[in-house]
Amino acid sequence: MSKVQFRNIEESDLDEVFILLNQLKEIDFDSVEKQNAWDSFISNSSSNSIVGVFNKKIVAYGSIIIENKIRGEVAGHIEDIVVDKEVRGKMVGVCLIKELIGIAQKKGCYRITLFCKEKLEKFYSRNGFKVDSILMKKYI
Repeated sequence: MSKVQFRNIEESDLDEVFILLNQLKEIDFDSVEKQNAWDSFISNSSSNSIVGVFNKKIVAYGSIIIENKIRGEVAGHIEDIVVDKEVRGKMVGVCLIKELIGIAQKKGCYRITLFCKEKLEKFYSRNGFKVDSILMKKYI
């Protein structure tokens, strides 16, 4: 699937991206005030989100958040990686991760972190990531 083209997300992509993200975690996106969500999202300069397009359809989405550390370092955090179930297993995810790593390199990141489900550990390991810590969450 080398014909997948990656580009920055655009406001007109929202409906397709919401549908794609529902393959990760289902939400009622009709209840989301899309304009407010977009305005808030796009005004956040630390967020770098891309889509993968194949045959005029968005088949992949991912984001890397850039964090400026207090000691001057820059770190990246990969979030919301999703590849359409119709094209999984065709290297689209690998290409998406490489694109996000490229953004991190351009932004001067010294490290990239991500959280993933245990079943995806092998995928991320093959893409250069190592298990480093435990994950804890507090939902508020």
